Amino acid sequence: MPRSVLVIDNEPAVREILAAMLAADGMEVSVASHSDQALTLAQASRPDLVLLDVQLPGTDGWEILQHLRGTYPGLPVVMMSDQRHRGRAEREADGFIAKPYRRHDIVRAVRLALGGQGEG
Repeated sequence: MPRSVLVIDNEPAVREILAAMLAADGMEVSVASHSDQALTLAQASRPDLVLLDVQLPGTDGWEILQHLRGTYPGLPVVMMSDQRHRGRAEREADGFIAKPYRRHDIVRAVRLALGGQGEG
């Protein structure tokens, strides 16, 4: 059974690229551009993993992370942002992907967060 991933990023090009990349790796992918949409999709689809951009309009990624942690204990969340957020992401989330995103970094982070092999 394919694993499901919810990608939350306000940039349409980033959402499209990540969705295509993850789908090519055999994942079922949902995408959201803002917090309300993200939380609705998380409830409806119950993803196996969330890829979450830190910098979102309105409710930022940190607030969404806290909501997901409280509502869905055990749901892996990998934060995506520039290097200045790495430390906090490594403390509070299940992984971190630094911009600019590279395919092998994304695949490794997703597989590690899902409990699989990190290389590929």
